[in-house]
Amino acid sequence: MTAALIPAAGLSSRMGRYKPLLPLGRTTMIGSVIALFKTAGIREIIVVTGHNHDRLAPAVEAAGARPLFNPDYASGMFSSIRTGVADLPSGITGFFLLPADTPAIRPATIGLIRRKFEEDKDALIVPAFKGETGHPPLIPARLIPAITGAHPDTNLRQILFSDPSHIIQLPVHDRGILMDADTPDDYGRVKQKYEKLEIPDETECRSIIDRELADAPAIRAHLDRVCDTALTLARDLRPWGFDLDINLIRAGALLHDIKRKKAHHAEAGSRFLQRLGFPKAADIVAAHMDLTPGPELDETQIVFLADKLCRGDRLDLDYPGRFHEKASRLPHAKKEIYKRLETAQHIHARIESAAGRSLGEILG
Repeated sequence: MTAALIPAAGLSSRMGRYKPLLPLGRTTMIGSVIALFKTAGIREIIVVTGHNHDRLAPAVEAAGARPLFNPDYASGMFSSIRTGVADLPSGITGFFLLPADTPAIRPATIGLIRRKFEEDKDALIVPAFKGETGHPPLIPARLIPAITGAHPDTNLRQILFSDPSHIIQLPVHDRGILMDADTPDDYGRVKQKYEKLEIPDETECRSIIDRELADAPAIRAHLDRVCDTALTLARDLRPWGFDLDINLIRAGALLHDIKRKKAHHAEAGSRFLQRLGFPKAADIVAAHMDLTPGPELDETQIVFLADKLCRGDRLDLDYPGRFHEKASRLPHAKKEIYKRLETAQHIHARIESAAGRSLGEILG
């Protein structure tokens, strides 16, 4: 069994407001961190309290976790960590350690860390985004005696990183592992990230591309061209009342061919993104080859057409000719090819009608 330990005993002095109970999404900071672990299947969740215990404990219990008061909280976070670790149930194999002010992490990331831990339950698993380590580490039970028996002035890192042979740095595509809400400005950035948690931002998309397509410059160039084209179309339509999500379009366009080297790449890419915790982008990727357009222009249709308008890294407005050429070369796939062309032309006509301009004028 894996547990989670959430230190939340501090004074929030740099924030100027009590961090654990600050609003975040539909709940609070502490509610979001507890929900993260519950969604990821963690059942034993301890929140170590201190300052404002009487205010925080009811919120912790209401969110489904167990509050644990540290009377010595003023001496620093390590004191709260030792208090929490000493109260972990026997028989656990390891525990996550996540401060209450680091809530913008995806449940899928927690799942990825857990699966890696299952391969070696003596290892310390430390997530890393683009080479920079972050929260939450998954700490093996073998380190519990060293933590509880440590001198109060000990630095936790000295214990965790004492044996490099038992440390696994796990790459994740989740920038939230590096984001804490220490100051008001930090809190604003965390709130913004949390609101779009299911959509990878551009930095996360680039992280995925760098890892999956490091040796595929032609595919990467195509992704960039499709992204630029899709964003240009979307921005041109927004003044005409189309409430298109620019972040989702960017993610769908940048990642639509993320598994291009695999058979059935649209389906493979969609499954891959689902596992990473990006369901909306996964839906766009799944439909970028074959799509039945809905009644209104949406993000999926924009990415679908942008892909058809790009031949490699070049914009190609004469895409019907390309489809006819392909159909003549692949007569067994003619039906599917012409269906894609029909769909593209249908979306093409919708955009020109909505914008009152030709695609050539929109795209320059």
